[in-house]
Amino acid sequence: MDGRVQLIKALLALPIRPAASRWRNPISFPDTFDGDTDRLPEFIVQTGAYMLADENTFSTDALKVTFLITRLTGRALQWVIPYVRKESPLLNDYPAFLAEMKRFFGWEEDDDF
Repeated sequence: MDGRVQLIKALLALPIRPAASRWRNPISFPDTFDGDTDRLPEFIVQTGAYMLADENTFSTDALKVTFLITRLTGRALQWVIPYVRKESPLLNDYPAFLAEMKRFFGWEEDDDF
């Protein structure tokens, strides 16, 4: 018992250090995308901004595509499943993946920014 008391006293005597703060992305976490063509531009902007603010985490095209896939639901998720199953090269090419999303979900080039 005496040893525990001494240990507690020693621990209490240690200087209090603030917890190391973890970096937090200043951009809001992106909403999911369910395949609604009207929401595709917003989805691409949200996810792009989120990834751009944390370039260390999203350092490769494969990581960027993987992140986009985690934000897909419904029809959009069903669309991407065959690409994942086939291990498509698009999964490692962010610009090409975005182009294929735009094509499939009907983003007209005139609306492109």
